[in-house]
Amino acid sequence: MTQSAGVCGAGLMGSGIAHVLAAAGCEVLLYDVDAEATVQGLQTIEADLDTGVARGKVDDADRSAILSRISQVDDLALFADAEVVIEAVAETLSVKQQVFERLDEICPPPALLLSNTSTLSPTEIAEVMEHPARFAGLHFFNPAQRMKLVEILPGRSTAPETVTRVKELSTELGKTPVVANEAPGGIVSRLQLLVRNEAIRLLAEGVATAEDIDTAMKLGSGWPMGPMELSDLVGLDTHVNNSDSMADLLGNDAYRPDEYVRQLVAEGHLGRKSGRGFYEYQTDS
Repeated sequence: MTQSAGVCGAGLMGSGIAHVLAAAGCEVLLYDVDAEATVQGLQTIEADLDTGVARGKVDDADRSAILSRISQVDDLALFADAEVVIEAVAETLSVKQQVFERLDEICPPPALLLSNTSTLSPTEIAEVMEHPARFAGLHFFNPAQRMKLVEILPGRSTAPETVTRVKELSTELGKTPVVANEAPGGIVSRLQLLVRNEAIRLLAEGVATAEDIDTAMKLGSGWPMGPMELSDLVGLDTHVNNSDSMADLLGNDAYRPDEYVRQLVAEGHLGRKSGRGFYEYQTDS
């Protein structure tokens, strides 16, 4: 059983991954280059646990135990003794490479170094590492603490024993792993981004409302959440960034996001996190 872990990036995905690790019994160090983001990430975890307590899905003792296992740190060097480090920073190759170049220096093998990338090449991320055999992509889905699937994304330098260890880790965390060999977007992002972009085009063309598109996909295709709702949850800025990345990586403009969603992003309508995207949401303010 993995006892110690580090999470680099305390945003929506990073805080969710920290929650998952702590719930499985790991002592977790949570780091973000923006200390305030780490504070907000911890508050997000606490709020989610409070909701679980209110709904009878988490008891007070478990809530307290999970929170006690997560510590805020302000220096990546403190990850030196972690058995596994999971990165969840911006989906930009150069940013992720900077993180893993540093982690490769800090964390000696056999520590696992894993990226929560959804669209980037694991091979390219690991090019800056001296020990790339212990690196792989491990893609969680939002919200990480509830979604059961993880994608294991080995790069060309990933050792077979690393894939085995990541499968074991995934099971320890209560997740069901699937393996996708080197390809942009793995399985889910490659398929899902096409559907979400086509749904946005349907809306932009006036074919159907956001509500009817979502209802059609939930009742007609068994989606638990419609593509418009899902895009709002992910963040429309993240959707645009990931779609452009996939279009460039695959040379396929079917992934290129419609100008309609680009305009929403330009206006600051980013989905749930801003209070408005394809739908409007209540905010604390």
